[in-house]
Amino acid sequence: MTPPPRPRPPGEARDPLGGLTLVRVLAALGIWARPGQPSDAGCARATCDPRALAAARAGDPPPAQARDARSPGCDELLEDVCARAQRAGHAPATVTFLRDAWAALGPDARLRVAAPLASDAPTWRGRPAVQVDGTTCGAAVGAMLLAAGDPVVALALETGTVLGAGTVLETGTALETGAAPAGVRSPAHAPALTAAAAGFDELQRHLLGATSRRAVLGLLPWPRRFGTPPWGLAREARCADVRYRHVVVDVGDRPRTDALAAHIEASLRAGTPLPLFTGGASRTGWSTAVPRHVVLLVDVEGTSWRVYEPSCGRVLTVDTGTWAVPERRDAWGRWSRPHWILLPR
Repeated sequence: MTPPPRPRPPGEARDPLGGLTLVRVLAALGIWARPGQPSDAGCARATCDPRALAAARAGDPPPAQARDARSPGCDELLEDVCARAQRAGHAPATVTFLRDAWAALGPDARLRVAAPLASDAPTWRGRPAVQVDGTTCGAAVGAMLLAAGDPVVALALETGTVLGAGTVLETGTALETGAAPAGVRSPAHAPALTAAAAGFDELQRHLLGATSRRAVLGLLPWPRRFGTPPWGLAREARCADVRYRHVVVDVGDRPRTDALAAHIEASLRAGTPLPLFTGGASRTGWSTAVPRHVVLLVDVEGTSWRVYEPSCGRVLTVDTGTWAVPERRDAWGRWSRPHWILLPR
Protein backbone atom coordinates (compact mmCIF):
# COMPACT_ATOMS: atom_id res chain seq x y z
CA MET A 1 0.00 0.00 0.00
CA THR A 2 1.40 3.34 -1.02
CA PRO A 3 1.64 5.80 1.90
CA PRO A 4 -0.23 9.08 1.51
CA PRO A 5 1.90 12.01 0.36
CA ARG A 6 3.40 14.22 3.04
CA PRO A 7 1.31 17.35 3.63
CA ARG A 8 3.18 20.42 2.49
CA PRO A 9 3.37 23.56 4.62
CA PRO A 10 1.59 26.62 3.23
CA GLY A 11 3.57 28.03 0.33
CA GLU A 12 5.81 25.03 -0.29
CA ALA A 13 3.90 24.08 -3.44
CA ARG A 14 4.42 27.59 -4.82
CA ASP A 15 8.17 27.28 -5.34
CA PRO A 16 8.91 30.21 -7.69
CA LEU A 17 12.34 28.86 -8.50
CA GLY A 18 11.81 25.11 -8.69
CA GLY A 19 14.49 22.81 -10.03
CA LEU A 20 17.91 21.58 -9.03
CA THR A 21 20.42 23.36 -6.86
CA LEU A 22 24.07 22.70 -6.10
CA VAL A 23 23.26 21.96 -2.48
CA ARG A 24 20.63 19.36 -3.42
CA VAL A 25 23.31 17.51 -5.38
CA LEU A 26 25.76 17.76 -2.47
CA ALA A 27 23.09 16.66 0.02
CA ALA A 28 22.18 13.67 -2.16
CA LEU A 29 25.85 12.67 -2.12
CA GLY A 30 26.02 13.14 1.65
CA ILE A 31 28.57 15.95 1.38
CA TRP A 32 28.38 18.62 4.12
CA ALA A 33 24.80 17.56 4.71
CA ARG A 34 24.28 16.30 8.24
CA PRO A 35 24.33 18.73 11.17
CA GLY A 36 25.38 16.01 13.66
CA GLN A 37 25.07 16.44 17.40
CA PRO A 38 24.72 19.94 18.84
CA SER A 39 28.08 21.35 19.85
CA ASP A 40 28.83 22.48 23.39
CA ALA A 41 30.09 25.73 21.84
CA GLY A 42 26.61 26.41 20.53
CA CYS A 43 25.30 26.40 24.08
CA ALA A 44 27.73 29.07 25.25
CA ARG A 45 26.27 32.56 25.33
CA ALA A 46 27.99 34.62 22.66
CA THR A 47 25.85 37.76 22.65
CA CYS A 48 24.59 40.05 25.37
CA ASP A 49 22.82 38.49 28.33
CA PRO A 50 19.14 39.24 27.55
CA ARG A 51 18.39 40.25 31.16
CA ALA A 52 21.14 42.83 31.14
CA LEU A 53 20.08 44.10 27.73
CA ALA A 54 16.42 44.38 28.78
CA ALA A 55 17.41 46.41 31.83
CA ALA A 56 19.59 48.71 29.73
CA ARG A 57 16.84 49.23 27.13
CA ALA A 58 14.36 50.07 29.87
CA GLY A 59 16.76 52.60 31.36
CA ASP A 60 16.63 51.00 34.80
CA PRO A 61 18.49 53.14 37.37
CA PRO A 62 21.65 51.79 39.02
CA PRO A 63 21.43 50.34 42.55
CA ALA A 64 20.65 52.91 45.23
CA GLN A 65 23.81 52.20 47.19
CA ALA A 66 26.95 53.80 45.79
CA ARG A 67 29.37 51.34 44.24
CA ASP A 68 32.71 51.59 42.58
CA ALA A 69 32.37 51.47 38.79
CA ARG A 70 34.44 48.30 38.67
CA SER A 71 32.58 46.38 41.38
CA PRO A 72 30.99 43.11 40.20
CA GLY A 73 27.23 43.47 39.81
CA CYS A 74 27.14 47.27 39.60
CA ASP A 75 26.41 47.12 35.89
CA GLU A 76 25.20 43.80 34.48
CA LEU A 77 25.62 44.99 30.92
CA LEU A 78 29.26 45.96 31.52
CA GLU A 79 30.02 42.67 33.24
CA ASP A 80 28.52 40.77 30.32
CA VAL A 81 30.61 42.85 27.88
CA CYS A 82 33.82 42.21 29.80
CA ALA A 83 33.13 38.49 30.07
CA ARG A 84 32.64 38.33 26.30
CA ALA A 85 35.87 40.22 25.69
CA GLN A 86 37.72 37.66 27.79
CA ARG A 87 36.08 34.80 25.89
CA ALA A 88 37.14 36.45 22.63
CA GLY A 89 40.75 36.07 23.78
CA HIS A 90 41.64 39.57 24.97
CA ALA A 91 44.17 40.00 27.75
CA PRO A 92 43.11 41.23 31.22
CA ALA A 93 44.74 44.62 30.56
CA THR A 94 42.55 45.08 27.47
CA VAL A 95 39.47 44.31 29.55
CA THR A 96 40.57 46.98 32.02
CA PHE A 97 40.87 49.48 29.17
CA LEU A 98 37.41 48.40 28.00
CA ARG A 99 35.94 49.26 31.41
CA ASP A 100 37.55 52.70 31.25
CA ALA A 101 36.27 53.30 27.71
CA TRP A 102 32.77 52.15 28.72
CA ALA A 103 32.53 54.95 31.27
CA ALA A 104 32.92 57.55 28.50
CA LEU A 105 30.19 56.11 26.26
CA GLY A 106 26.64 57.39 26.11
CA PRO A 107 23.65 55.04 26.61
CA ASP A 108 23.05 54.45 22.88
CA ALA A 109 26.71 53.80 22.16
CA ARG A 110 26.85 51.34 25.05
CA LEU A 111 23.99 49.35 23.57
CA ARG A 112 25.67 49.27 20.16
CA VAL A 113 28.90 48.01 21.70
CA ALA A 114 27.14 45.51 23.96
CA ALA A 115 24.65 44.16 21.43
CA PRO A 116 25.17 45.42 17.86
CA LEU A 117 22.27 43.33 16.53
CA ALA A 118 19.69 44.30 19.14
CA SER A 119 18.43 47.15 16.96
CA ASP A 120 16.25 46.50 13.91
CA ALA A 121 18.40 49.05 12.04
CA PRO A 122 22.00 48.63 13.27
CA THR A 123 24.43 51.48 12.69
CA TRP A 124 28.10 52.29 13.19
CA ARG A 125 29.13 55.91 13.73
CA GLY A 126 25.68 57.01 12.62
CA ARG A 127 25.78 55.12 9.29
CA PRO A 128 23.63 52.07 8.47
CA ALA A 129 25.44 48.74 8.69
CA VAL A 130 25.15 47.82 5.00
CA GLN A 131 27.43 45.85 2.70
CA VAL A 132 29.94 47.82 0.65
CA ASP A 133 29.00 46.28 -2.71
CA GLY A 134 27.51 43.19 -4.33
CA THR A 135 30.44 40.97 -3.30
CA THR A 136 30.63 41.77 0.41
CA CYS A 137 27.39 40.40 1.87
CA GLY A 138 29.32 37.54 3.48
CA ALA A 139 31.99 39.91 4.74
CA ALA A 140 29.33 42.23 6.22
CA VAL A 141 27.75 39.26 7.98
CA GLY A 142 31.17 38.17 9.24
CA ALA A 143 31.85 41.69 10.53
CA MET A 144 28.55 41.88 12.44
CA LEU A 145 29.11 38.38 13.83
CA LEU A 146 32.59 39.36 14.99
CA ALA A 147 31.29 42.55 16.63
CA ALA A 148 28.45 40.66 18.34
CA GLY A 149 30.94 38.35 20.03
CA ASP A 150 33.81 40.78 20.62
CA PRO A 151 33.00 44.13 22.31
CA VAL A 152 36.55 45.33 21.66
CA VAL A 153 35.88 45.08 17.92
CA ALA A 154 32.45 46.69 18.43
CA LEU A 155 34.08 49.58 20.30
CA ALA A 156 36.55 50.07 17.43
CA LEU A 157 33.67 50.11 14.92
CA GLU A 158 31.66 52.57 16.99
CA THR A 159 34.39 54.98 18.09
CA GLY A 160 37.51 54.28 16.01
CA THR A 161 39.34 53.40 19.23
CA VAL A 162 41.68 50.41 19.36
CA LEU A 163 42.26 49.51 22.99
CA GLY A 164 45.95 49.18 23.74
CA ALA A 165 46.85 50.65 20.34
CA GLY A 166 50.55 50.83 19.70
CA THR A 167 51.56 48.00 22.03
CA VAL A 168 51.50 44.86 19.91
CA LEU A 169 51.58 44.79 16.12
CA GLU A 170 50.86 41.89 13.77
CA THR A 171 54.53 41.03 13.91
CA GLY A 172 54.58 41.13 17.71
CA THR A 173 56.84 44.19 17.73
CA ALA A 174 56.22 46.53 20.65
CA LEU A 175 56.12 50.29 20.15
CA GLU A 176 57.50 52.60 22.78
CA THR A 177 54.39 54.74 23.10
CA GLY A 178 53.72 54.20 26.78
CA ALA A 179 50.04 53.63 25.98
CA ALA A 180 49.87 50.25 27.68
CA PRO A 181 52.01 47.31 28.77
CA ALA A 182 53.30 45.06 26.00
CA GLY A 183 51.12 42.06 25.29
CA VAL A 184 47.82 43.83 25.90
CA ARG A 185 46.35 42.73 22.62
CA SER A 186 46.92 39.43 20.86
CA PRO A 187 48.61 39.68 17.45
CA ALA A 188 45.74 37.55 16.11
CA HIS A 189 43.33 40.41 16.86
CA ALA A 190 45.43 43.17 15.35
CA PRO A 191 44.39 43.09 11.65
CA ALA A 192 40.64 42.97 12.36
CA LEU A 193 40.89 45.66 15.05
CA THR A 194 42.88 47.97 12.79
CA ALA A 195 40.30 47.48 10.02
CA ALA A 196 37.38 48.00 12.43
CA ALA A 197 38.88 51.26 13.66
CA ALA A 198 38.94 52.45 10.05
CA GLY A 199 35.21 51.72 9.76
CA PHE A 200 32.64 49.07 8.91
CA ASP A 201 33.46 49.25 5.18
CA GLU A 202 37.14 48.60 5.80
CA LEU A 203 36.39 45.66 8.11
CA GLN A 204 34.30 44.14 5.31
CA ARG A 205 37.17 44.49 2.86
CA HIS A 206 39.55 42.90 5.34
CA LEU A 207 37.25 39.93 5.93
CA LEU A 208 36.56 39.47 2.21
CA GLY A 209 40.28 39.08 1.67
CA ALA A 210 40.68 36.75 4.66
CA THR A 211 37.81 34.45 3.64
CA SER A 212 38.99 34.31 0.02
CA ARG A 213 42.58 33.26 0.74
CA ARG A 214 43.36 29.58 0.15
CA ALA A 215 39.67 28.92 -0.59
CA VAL A 216 40.28 26.84 -3.72
CA LEU A 217 41.69 23.41 -2.76
CA GLY A 218 43.27 25.07 0.26
CA LEU A 219 45.85 26.70 -1.99
CA LEU A 220 44.45 29.29 -4.38
CA PRO A 221 42.40 32.44 -3.71
CA TRP A 222 38.67 32.47 -4.35
CA PRO A 223 37.69 34.91 -7.13
CA ARG A 224 36.45 38.02 -5.35
CA ARG A 225 33.70 38.64 -7.89
CA PHE A 226 32.02 35.49 -6.53
CA GLY A 227 31.86 36.88 -2.99
CA THR A 228 32.48 34.70 0.05
CA PRO A 229 32.60 30.88 -0.14
CA PRO A 230 30.86 29.08 2.78
CA TRP A 231 34.00 27.17 3.74
CA GLY A 232 36.06 30.37 3.70
CA LEU A 233 33.61 32.13 5.99
CA ALA A 234 33.47 29.06 8.26
CA ARG A 235 37.26 29.17 8.59
CA GLU A 236 37.34 32.84 9.59
CA ALA A 237 34.03 33.32 11.42
CA ARG A 238 34.02 33.65 15.17
CA CYS A 239 31.70 34.97 17.84
CA ALA A 240 33.41 35.27 21.22
CA ASP A 241 35.05 31.82 21.53
CA VAL A 242 32.58 30.06 19.21
CA ARG A 243 33.99 28.78 15.92
CA TYR A 244 31.97 27.43 12.98
CA ARG A 245 31.60 24.60 10.45
CA HIS A 246 29.54 24.65 7.26
CA VAL A 247 26.56 22.43 6.34
CA VAL A 248 24.42 22.41 3.18
CA VAL A 249 20.64 22.92 3.43
CA ASP A 250 18.42 20.75 1.19
CA VAL A 251 14.93 22.25 1.35
CA GLY A 252 13.57 19.14 -0.40
CA ASP A 253 14.45 16.91 2.57
CA ARG A 254 11.87 17.76 5.23
CA PRO A 255 13.21 15.48 8.04
CA ARG A 256 16.69 16.93 7.61
CA THR A 257 15.50 20.54 7.57
CA ASP A 258 13.38 19.85 10.67
CA ALA A 259 16.45 18.47 12.45
CA LEU A 260 18.48 21.43 11.24
CA ALA A 261 15.82 23.85 12.51
CA ALA A 262 16.20 22.34 15.98
CA HIS A 263 19.96 22.96 15.85
CA ILE A 264 19.36 26.53 14.69
CA GLU A 265 16.81 27.20 17.42
CA ALA A 266 19.14 25.85 20.13
CA SER A 267 22.06 27.96 18.94
CA LEU A 268 20.03 31.15 18.64
CA ARG A 269 18.45 30.70 22.07
CA ALA A 270 21.95 30.21 23.46
CA GLY A 271 22.97 33.55 21.96
CA THR A 272 25.04 32.27 19.02
CA PRO A 273 24.19 33.96 15.67
CA LEU A 274 24.45 31.82 12.52
CA PRO A 275 25.43 32.91 8.97
CA LEU A 276 23.06 31.57 6.30
CA PHE A 277 23.68 31.48 2.52
CA THR A 278 20.62 31.91 0.27
CA GLY A 279 19.94 31.62 -3.45
CA GLY A 280 17.58 30.27 -6.08
CA ALA A 281 17.34 27.15 -8.28
CA SER A 282 18.00 25.97 -11.83
CA ARG A 283 14.64 26.99 -13.28
CA THR A 284 15.92 30.53 -13.60
CA GLY A 285 19.39 29.48 -14.72
CA TRP A 286 22.26 27.63 -13.11
CA SER A 287 23.79 30.91 -12.00
CA THR A 288 20.94 31.17 -9.47
CA ALA A 289 21.24 27.52 -8.32
CA VAL A 290 24.24 28.28 -6.13
CA PRO A 291 24.57 30.40 -2.96
CA ARG A 292 24.12 34.03 -3.99
CA HIS A 293 23.65 35.98 -0.78
CA VAL A 294 24.52 35.76 2.92
CA VAL A 295 22.39 36.82 5.89
CA LEU A 296 22.79 36.35 9.64
CA LEU A 297 20.27 34.55 11.85
CA VAL A 298 20.42 36.64 15.01
CA ASP A 299 18.04 35.38 17.68
CA VAL A 300 14.52 34.15 18.43
CA GLU A 301 11.50 36.42 18.79
CA GLY A 302 8.30 34.49 19.51
CA THR A 303 7.77 32.09 16.61
CA SER A 304 10.19 33.95 14.32
CA TRP A 305 13.92 34.26 13.82
CA ARG A 306 15.40 37.73 13.57
CA VAL A 307 17.65 38.02 10.50
CA TYR A 308 20.27 40.67 9.70
CA GLU A 309 20.07 41.36 5.95
CA PRO A 310 23.21 43.25 4.89
CA SER A 311 22.01 44.64 1.55
CA CYS A 312 19.42 46.80 3.33
CA GLY A 313 21.18 46.95 6.70
CA ARG A 314 18.09 45.91 8.65
CA VAL A 315 17.06 43.08 10.95
CA LEU A 316 13.94 41.36 9.55
CA THR A 317 11.99 38.28 10.65
CA VAL A 318 11.30 34.81 9.23
CA ASP A 319 8.69 32.39 10.55
CA THR A 320 10.40 29.36 12.07
CA GLY A 321 7.77 26.96 10.71
CA THR A 322 8.22 27.93 7.07
CA TRP A 323 11.90 28.98 6.93
CA ALA A 324 12.73 26.18 4.45
CA VAL A 325 9.69 26.77 2.22
CA PRO A 326 10.96 28.04 -1.15
CA GLU A 327 9.56 31.53 -1.65
CA ARG A 328 11.13 34.91 -2.14
CA ARG A 329 11.73 36.67 1.16
CA ASP A 330 13.02 40.10 2.04
CA ALA A 331 14.99 38.52 4.89
CA TRP A 332 16.80 36.28 2.38
CA GLY A 333 17.77 39.29 0.25
CA ARG A 334 14.83 38.54 -2.09
CA TRP A 335 16.18 35.05 -2.83
CA SER A 336 13.91 32.04 -2.40
CA ARG A 337 15.64 29.42 -0.30
CA PRO A 338 18.46 28.69 2.14
CA HIS A 339 21.43 26.90 0.57
CA TRP A 340 24.15 26.65 3.19
CA ILE A 341 24.53 27.44 6.90
CA LEU A 342 27.33 27.82 9.42
CA LEU A 343 26.82 25.97 12.71
CA PRO A 344 28.94 25.95 15.89
CA ARG A 345 31.65 23.34 15.94
